[in-house]
Amino acid sequence: MNEDGCFPLLLSQRECGAIDAHIRMAASRAEVADILNRHDLSEDDFVAGFPDLAKAVLELPDESPPAA
Repeated sequence: MNEDGCFPLLLSQRECGAIDAHIRMAASRAEVADILNRHDLSEDDFVAGFPDLAKAVLELPDESPPAA
């Protein structure tokens, strides 16, 4: 992540890095919504602060696959 990573958001680089890592490990949009909720981040703020990551989230399935 570059130093301008979450420019419009008033988050520390540590928090931006944590959000980025958690979102990249998510297996579904439902998990992403839970992560955003845990970080008190709205969808609009997520898109503004992490535009490339937000585009990648669109490719995730809505729900996580069932556990085997």
